[in-house]
Parts: sequence; structure tokens; C-alpha cells
Amino acid sequence: PPTNTPEPQPTAPPAPTEPPKPQYQFNIVVVSRCERQPAGNWFEGTTYINGQPQNGYKVAFSYESDGPIVATMQSGPHEGYPGWKTGYYSHIINATGPQAGNWFVWIVDDTGRRISEVGNFQTTGPGEGCNQAVVDFDSR
Repeated sequence: PPTNTPEPQPTAPPAPTEPPKPQYQFNIVVVSRCERQPAGNWFEGTTYINGQPQNGYKVAFSYESDGPIVATMQSGPHEGYPGWKTGYYSHIINATGPQAGNWFVWIVDDTGRRISEVGNFQTTGPGEGCNQAVVDFDSR
């Protein structure tokens, strides 16, 4: 005699997995704009913790991702820049005319270890392109 094939029973859905923990304290970097700048090349931005501007972080830049650090600048008001707003920083790459380049930006701790994702932008040199970028960092 024929036998009935048993109907498959529903299985429990897999347990949700937690999203991976961020690798770096500053896990968000946004290059929000890059504008014409006939005087030279520079970039600026703000360091945030949970969306709130924060002072005292060292923003580094280089011509390579994780490459030799050309310079660092502290975010927020500090000696030499007492009028900067909370979390603001700025780097001049070249003050004597814009040049084309590929630039990388990140935050380092006091030992020089990277504690952020890396931002990247390209400057286009003379003309109407990109020579002044905005690069913001956040930790969420």
C-alpha cells in the first residue's frame, strides 16, 4: 500500500548574529565635498564622537594609505589656533598653487597608531576641480 510522505516541519530561524565590532575607534570617515581652490591644496574637517564634535584628536595625512605621515594636526582649539571651533582641524598641503595629488587622511593616537578608517580624496591641480576637501570622522 502507498505511504504518505511526511510533510517537512518548519525549522527555527537561525539566531541573529551581532554586527561585527568596528575595527577602529573612529569607524566612520566621510569626504563630503571637494571644491575649487586657486590658492593651493588643503583639507579640513571635524572629529566627532557619537555625532558630537570633540577636541584633541590628531589627524594625519599622507600620499599613501597608512604611508609615512607627512604631518598631524590636533582637532579643536589649541595653541596657535585658539579660535577653532570644537573638533575642527585643517591641513595645508601646498600653499603656493594647487597641485594634483592623491591624499589619505586618518586619526592617530599619541603613539602614532591609526585609530580610524582612512579617508581618501584626489586634488586636480590648477583649474576648476577639487583642491579643498572636507573630511569628517565619527565614532559610533
